Amino acid sequence: MAGTVHTVLGEIAPGALGVTYCHEHLLCLPGEHLLAKGGDDLILDSLDSSAAELELFAQAGGSAIVEVTCRDYGQDVEGLAALSLRTGVHIVAATGHIMEGYWQGVLDVAAMSDTDIVDEMLRDLTEGYPEAPGVRAGVIKVGTSRDQPTANELRMLQAAALIQRDLGCAITTHCTGGTGGIEQVRIFEAAGADLEKVVIGHQDQRLHWDDHLAIVRSGCTLGYDCVSKEKYEPETQRIAFVKRLVDEGYGDRVMLSGDLARKSYLTRYGGGPGFTYILWRFIPWLWQEGVSKAATEQILVTTPARVFAWSR
Repeated sequence: MAGTVHTVLGEIAPGALGVTYCHEHLLCLPGEHLLAKGGDDLILDSLDSSAAELELFAQAGGSAIVEVTCRDYGQDVEGLAALSLRTGVHIVAATGHIMEGYWQGVLDVAAMSDTDIVDEMLRDLTEGYPEAPGVRAGVIKVGTSRDQPTANELRMLQAAALIQRDLGCAITTHCTGGTGGIEQVRIFEAAGADLEKVVIGHQDQRLHWDDHLAIVRSGCTLGYDCVSKEKYEPETQRIAFVKRLVDEGYGDRVMLSGDLARKSYLTRYGGGPGFTYILWRFIPWLWQEGVSKAATEQILVTTPARVFAWSR
C-alpha cells in the first residue's frame, strides 16, 4: 500500500493505522450561532474526558481516529497531539472548512481568494498549523449545504481537488442531512480529483440505495458515520445497507464512525453510546446478520489504510 498516513504525531505506515473510525470530533468549540441552538452540549473542551473516551476506544480494539474538526468549528490541534501522545491512539487531523452554516460569523470565507484557500490547506498539510508548527493535517475536510453547494462551498471543493491531485491525500466530506453526495462526486470528478481517495460523508443519514450505488461505482467511499443515531435512520436499516454493500461486492467502499460531537453522545462526558458502541455492539450485530469477520476487517482496517494513506 503506497505512501504514509499523516497523523498529528508524524507519519506512519498504512498497516500501522489499525481499526479506524473515519469521522469523529474530540475537541471542538463551535461558533456562537451554533451554541445558541445546541448550547454547552456542543463544546468538547476537556482533555481528560476526551482522553478517557479514547482509552475506552482502545480497550474495545480501536487504534485510530480521523478527527474532522476544522477551524470554523473550534479546532485544537495542539490538544489533539496531546491526546494522541497520552492515549497511544493515532489521530489524523483535518484542514479545510466544513460548510457555510458552520463558518458564518466565525470566518469570512467570502473574503478569501481561491489562492488564499489553496495556500491555507497546503500549509496545514505540508508545513504544519501556524498555532502548532510541529503538527500537520492528514486529510482535507469540505462540505455542502442541503441539496446544493453554495458558491463558496463550491470553491472549497474545487480547491480540495486541486491540492489532492498534487499531494495524493484524502478528502472527506460533510453532506448536510445526507444530501448532495452525488453532486459532490460530480464536482470532484470535474476538478480532476482521485475519487479513490474521496469519502462522501453522512450517507447513513439518508439511506438511498441508488445514490449510494452511484457513489461507490464512481470509486468514492461511503461514510456511514452516524452509526447509533436513529434520529436519521433506523439502525436496522444501516445494518441492512452495510450487508447489502458487502453482498454486492462493495464492502471495500464503506467506512464507519459515529460523529459523536456532543457531550450527550460520549460516556466520559456523561452521555452515550460512546466510542465503544460500534466495536462492541454494531459490529457483532453485523456478524449476527451474516456479515463475515473478514468483511468487517475490510471496513474497519483495510479500507481506511488505503484511503487515508497519501499516494504521493
